[in-house]
Amino acid sequence: MTAATTGSAALTGTPTAPPPGWGEGLWRLSGRSETAGWLLQPSRVEDADAWVDTQTAELRGAWGERWRTEDEASVRALLRLGLDARPAEAALAFQLWPVPAPLVAHVHVGYGAAPEAPVGPDAGSLYEAAGLGFGVQAVRRVRDADLDLIGLDIVFLADSAAVVASFEPTVPELFALLVGQFHAFVQTLEFVAPDGRPVRAAAPAGFLDASADADWADTVPTG
Repeated sequence: MTAATTGSAALTGTPTAPPPGWGEGLWRLSGRSETAGWLLQPSRVEDADAWVDTQTAELRGAWGERWRTEDEASVRALLRLGLDARPAEAALAFQLWPVPAPLVAHVHVGYGAAPEAPVGPDAGSLYEAAGLGFGVQAVRRVRDADLDLIGLDIVFLADSAAVVASFEPTVPELFALLVGQFHAFVQTLEFVAPDGRPVRAAAPAGFLDASADADWADTVPTG
């Protein structure tokens, strides 16, 4: 199946290589969600089947009387699919379960070397996060078979480093339901250097006169 993607290439995906001189484990990217249904996907799982068993049991308990036996196969399949599809370069990855049903979305964040090409004003709109500073957000549209999918990428550039937060393309209805949670999560992200110094991004050149306090709902379509 072939999917066609539109959007800014500079904002799509997660950095795959750290800047020169970086040591593994010396830098820390952290974030949190206070909304139920955000399932952390580990970067390493020794026994995937056992992990799926555990998460299925937790979902069954959380859904309570709304759990349907006929949904179990779909739940297990989505858990395994999400685990297998987790970006290897992501520092944090989540599978979002917004309702007690086999319906999911995916969010991930990674860091690495900043792209060599500059990010210009045509790449997206200016965005400000409490912990990461100024970034650029761009909507990602994907045509997959007969479906139009919508996602969102936000990139923060600080010197030679980049942090990219991505809401993977999904159906517009699910995007509209969860994009507020995604923004709340991005606001909690913190990037810390080995010396304990918070790393914050400045507005890229060309964005300095833009307003960073615009409501994201004015710039991100929900349908």
